[in-house]
Amino acid sequence: MPQRSRCLAGLLAVVCAVGVLAAGCSSGDSSEGGGSGVGGEGSAGTSVVGSGGGPAEGDDSGWAGDDWLDPAGCSNGDFVKNLSSRGSLVGDCEALVAFRNAFMLQHIISDLPEFSYDPNWGDGDISYWERIEIQDGRVVSIDMRTQFESLSGQIPPEIGQMDALRKLDMRGNWAIEGPIPPEIGNLHQLEELNLSSTGISGEIPPEIGNLPKLWDLHLGGTRLSGEIPAEIGDLSDLQELGIYESDITGEIPPEIGNLTKLKVLVLRDNRLTGSIPPEIGNLTELEYIHLGDFDNYRGDNQITGSIPTEIGNLTKLEYLDLGGNRLSGPIPSSLGNLANLERLYIGWNELAGEIPPDLGNLTNLQSLGLNDNRLTGTIPAELGNLAKVTGFSLHNNRLTGPIPEELTNLAEVNLMNLRGNDLCGDIPEKLYRLNHFRYQDNPRLGSPC
Repeated sequence: MPQRSRCLAGLLAVVCAVGVLAAGCSSGDSSEGGGSGVGGEGSAGTSVVGSGGGPAEGDDSGWAGDDWLDPAGCSNGDFVKNLSSRGSLVGDCEALVAFRNAFMLQHIISDLPEFSYDPNWGDGDISYWERIEIQDGRVVSIDMRTQFESLSGQIPPEIGQMDALRKLDMRGNWAIEGPIPPEIGNLHQLEELNLSSTGISGEIPPEIGNLPKLWDLHLGGTRLSGEIPAEIGDLSDLQELGIYESDITGEIPPEIGNLTKLKVLVLRDNRLTGSIPPEIGNLTELEYIHLGDFDNYRGDNQITGSIPTEIGNLTKLEYLDLGGNRLSGPIPSSLGNLANLERLYIGWNELAGEIPPDLGNLTNLQSLGLNDNRLTGTIPAELGNLAKVTGFSLHNNRLTGPIPEELTNLAEVNLMNLRGNDLCGDIPEKLYRLNHFRYQDNPRLGSPC
């Protein structure tokens, strides 16, 4: 549109010696202090960053004549007083304009038309613009989360100019497409980055490793592809990492073991291959690991190799789900060290060997899933110590021997599935009283062992 074109043209007419945006985008007379701000349409005299008009009479705080940044444009009093921030302010303003002009708004009802996105940016003092937060004269947060509508367009590379930004949250904007711009690596103050449930595609840029203060990174439910860059191991402050329901391929990089502050690791429902790196045992703050399939069946991840014994070092772990992969070898007895574990699911793999009695040490466990593997041997009587277990699944293995009487000690259990094995002997009477007790497809049950 003509007015917006003039705005964008004005942005390219850059900067005098002190770094202040020189050109406005006025169409007609601009009254003193006038202009309605960033990219606004339909009103004469609109200005991106105005050059006319100083502060009110008698107020000389932070004003240096022609260096004045019009509060009715892309500035406010904080910016004006902080003269050393002026070059950065220009970068923030340019990025906000580019951000706004990059997107259209699309409703979840597909037959409604798209229209220009206007989050009330450009109407007066920047501190009143929607969905942004300003501190100490800089933009520190952009929160564009949506639910019933979505921005469509691509994240502009100008986002890299907002080097004071601490939070960028665009989750739920399913119509956003295109890559994550590598310029995002310039946001050295960024602490939270959430682009989940968007249509972003391409590879995760290695520049993401340049964000030393990032503690929350969520990229789930996207069209991202390629491998997890090794540079992710440089995010030494990272506490939550969620890259899931995407098309990520390749192996989990061993550099992930450098994330010693990590508490949450979710890489489920991708196309990962290779083995779980033993360096995962370095992440002693971990409380939650999900590398499997959301529906607890064979998923898109095809992680192979054995379960590293080093996982037993993660004594704060409460949730461990490796289900739906192609893991092989034995269940490591070191899993018995995870005294805080509440859920253990390693079903739908190719695990073999016997169930280690050490799992009976998991007295906080509420859900145990070892089903659909190639486990052999007998059911350890020690599993009767799992007094808090409500779900207990050992079905579709190659287990033999009797059902231990000790399993009747599981007073909280409401689902016990032992079907599809080669168990023998009598079924303990108390187990018949369970609402959900499955024992079918054990042809020798009821016969002497």
